[in-house]
Amino acid sequence: MWGDIEQYFRSSPKRREVASLFLMLGLSCNEDLKVYCQEIEVPIKKIADMLGIDRRVVTDTVRDIMANDKMRKVFTNLKPRAFLRDAASALNYGVVEIEASSETVGIVAGVSALIAEEGISIQQAVADDPILFPEPKLTIVTDRKIPPHVFEKILKVNGVKKVSIY
Repeated sequence: MWGDIEQYFRSSPKRREVASLFLMLGLSCNEDLKVYCQEIEVPIKKIADMLGIDRRVVTDTVRDIMANDKMRKVFTNLKPRAFLRDAASALNYGVVEIEASSETVGIVAGVSALIAEEGISIQQAVADDPILFPEPKLTIVTDRKIPPHVFEKILKVNGVKKVSIY
């Protein structure tokens, strides 16, 4: 999908930047040429200000998205999701952040199995898209802190480079 977006916005890096932001934040757009976070309208000017661009670039990006059937199907269906990592300590949850090779298959399965072996429940797992995030991570939020001996096991999962706990 990212290749299609790159190709579609190849003539305008700023519009590609707007489209990337929509993907990262789960912002959608609609036929009315407005941007939404779920059903809440997000002011075009606020998006433009955040990116340091003219608001017309954001509007033109939305117009371009709506003009292309494939882009429209993607961007009208995006949804934001809560990311529990930073709120985990207030909820008495554990957090494991893993840096790994994005080409390696089975990292989520391997780490999840190790956590399950300890009888710990996963509340949330978020894997960053390596194309959208320069330093992608797998973040796993658990129903309680993970014992230190599990981190040694996680480091042995094929493709895992670094493990951080919060």
